Amino acid sequence: MLLTSDVYQFHRLLGVGPWGGNVFLLAGESLTLVDTGFKGRADHIFKETMRLGFSMSDISSIIITHHHPDHTGSLATIKEVTGARVLAHPADAPYIEGHLLQPGPARHDWFNSTLAPYRGLWSTTPVTVDEFLNDGDTLPILGGVKVLHTPGHTEGSISLFIPDKRLVIIGDLLSNSLGLRFPSRTFTVDMSKEISSIKRIAELDFDTVCFGHGLAMTKRARQRISAFAERVSVSSRYS
Repeated sequence: MLLTSDVYQFHRLLGVGPWGGNVFLLAGESLTLVDTGFKGRADHIFKETMRLGFSMSDISSIIITHHHPDHTGSLATIKEVTGARVLAHPADAPYIEGHLLQPGPARHDWFNSTLAPYRGLWSTTPVTVDEFLNDGDTLPILGGVKVLHTPGHTEGSISLFIPDKRLVIIGDLLSNSLGLRFPSRTFTVDMSKEISSIKRIAELDFDTVCFGHGLAMTKRARQRISAFAERVSVSSRYS
């Protein structure tokens, strides 16, 4: 799916199910992937990249919005094949590099029986983070990609704002699967930070917002995100 000139979204099942989170391709002078889906998605990403007329060697960097395995599962394979540099926030780097265990379903007793057959998807192969991304950094991609630290879902969650494209990629800050909503509370470390981060995104000037799960929002995107931020801000004051 071409979202705007030079920005593509690869997805299956609207970013849910066994394919995991959405993957984005930024086609600048070289290619930048944003997230990688669950394990086993690398071949799909490679085929879609080549279908667009690019080669694997064109992928020079991989940005990770947060450490969860539905966004990092295929990272090791893609890095091995392409030699791309991995960029992520320092707070999430220990999980990506394997120094800390993923706080996945196995840690929640009520998930055990239901998700036991799928635990293999939740495991990841450790990958070295080559460059830390911090709040306020600007990457020389597509006229400048601004890094925003938007913690809540994880401590090191980031969003990517591309002013020249009037587009923002927010990872799992919100989901657009079956309507605009919070991500899973089970896997969100701090809901108060989540709400603050949503309010920060709502202050940006954009036409398109891209989610880790669900289709991109291209109509009245800023107004809808702002309205959601206002609702959750009001409800949090009275909860």
